[in-house]
Amino acid sequence: MTDATTPTPVNAPSATSAPRSVLQNLAFAGASGASAGLLLLLFVIAGRVLGDVEFGKFSFALALGTIFETLMDFGLHQVTIREVARDKSRASAVLHHTLGIKLLWTAAGLTALLITATLLRQEWDVRMACYLIGGALVARSFMFTIRGVLQGLERFGWDSIVVLGDRGLLLLFGAAVLWSGYGLLWLSAAFVLARGAALVLGAWLTQAQLGGVGVKYDRDVWRDLQRSAVPFGLFLVVLNLYSYIDSVMLGVMKGDVETGIYGAAYKVYEGVGYLPGVIASVLTPRLSSLYVTDKAAHRRLVYGGLAGSVGLAIVVTVVGYALAEPAMRLLFGESFVVSAQPFRILCIGLVFVFAIWTLHATAISANRERLLVRAALIGLAVNVAVNVYTIPSMGANGAALATVVGEFVSLLVLVVGLR
Repeated sequence: MTDATTPTPVNAPSATSAPRSVLQNLAFAGASGASAGLLLLLFVIAGRVLGDVEFGKFSFALALGTIFETLMDFGLHQVTIREVARDKSRASAVLHHTLGIKLLWTAAGLTALLITATLLRQEWDVRMACYLIGGALVARSFMFTIRGVLQGLERFGWDSIVVLGDRGLLLLFGAAVLWSGYGLLWLSAAFVLARGAALVLGAWLTQAQLGGVGVKYDRDVWRDLQRSAVPFGLFLVVLNLYSYIDSVMLGVMKGDVETGIYGAAYKVYEGVGYLPGVIASVLTPRLSSLYVTDKAAHRRLVYGGLAGSVGLAIVVTVVGYALAEPAMRLLFGESFVVSAQPFRILCIGLVFVFAIWTLHATAISANRERLLVRAALIGLAVNVAVNVYTIPSMGANGAALATVVGEFVSLLVLVVGLR
């Protein structure tokens, strides 16, 4: 029986509604995660149509662009989710202020990408692909802000519509370009058109849910939001470097063929990695709310999330390792069968990855952003060091091994920091 003198927190879910709400959110987030299959299908088509060399160029451009995408957001997505989850009445204000800050960050991130691509690669088509992918990622960054508000409000159904629209348009535009006989640059241009259209869709949904998008400026609000976002931003910059530095180093050290072989394996591995991302996307707003309202429930949900993530990871690892060669042959064709070996190596790290996603959600909810940065920095340092040693002699297999070692070290740092 509730004490009449103790008000129930407005944002806290009731005991009876929470499990059903979590399962419902998990279903919607699962639909969003499953849509990663649309991206994988596009990459499969690209690999088959472009061949290993051109697909290697495309993998390089996408990896380099994704590294700099974090500069366009710099932690604002995660802060948006947490701020809205803790005070849903601020959703519209947080959205408008964050979009204003994003104007500055996207300009800085795109400029840095253009300079880096020009310095790293001399081939004009690779440079142009990097520039075009950068434009697409600007639109995606603004879309992340809209999604952050929807997730903070736990409106995962609307968020699923945005994600499905984004990836469906990418598949539609990209496949049309490839099947029409156009190559690398037109595929990169298709990313710009698709992401721009998806941003328009997200803005339209926001109009229905929150009264539309807009930009507001308040020096104190901007300062507080950015101050909260900085640790996340540092963490995500390092994390994306960690995730995609392998492809960039392969492109510079071993050429486009090895980059294409590793790119095929990594895209499948990355697609599987959306599964723990689904779990974490549902856990983050719920854990953020529980951390300030019910610490015991927060702890139980963390343990439950870890158990479910690791159990799922073991199943996926066994299946992926056993079916690596036929899967690569079926997806990318005979010329990419050699991608099976780096994929098997990557599969070994899936148990670490699934657990890390849940620990990331836990750290975010508990305001432990500095731990995230520390874990990512240590993992990145280990990853780069192993890459430098293994890529010259092992190529794509060496890059995969470096990823697994880095994941394991990052997991250890998180476990020690959160125990």
